[in-house]
Amino acid sequence: MKTAVMSAALALSLLPSLACAEDGKAIFLRTCATCHFLQRDPARRDEMVAPPIDMMSAHVREAVGGDRDAFIRRVVDYIRAPAPGKSVDVLAVQRFGLMPAIGDTFPDLTDADLRAVAGWMFDAHGGVQLPPPAMRGRM
Repeated sequence: MKTAVMSAALALSLLPSLACAEDGKAIFLRTCATCHFLQRDPARRDEMVAPPIDMMSAHVREAVGGDRDAFIRRVVDYIRAPAPGKSVDVLAVQRFGLMPAIGDTFPDLTDADLRAVAGWMFDAHGGVQLPPPAMRGRM
């Protein structure tokens, strides 16, 4: 009985993070996916108007050393006020330019929404690897 109660408590403690990941993905699909593909697709390279989010997640994760909280802070800061000096992918800025500040495009998004998207990005793309440096910009 005690084991069942502890297992249930553990499962319930995980629900907020799972709900956050689902909410973050839903927010991404409703807003960010207007420009960003979910994942890199070389066959659709000419259709891209912004870098795919799996690659951006990998770049940010690399820049912050895999720290989830630092990742979320960096993503939220960048999408609130994009600037060349904040970019983690110079080639993406060269190809696509800077994204507009999120408030210009989606003014109803809250800080909690942005943190949910950033948290989902971190959690959903943890296994994504960046292409070798010689291949970057070609994909």
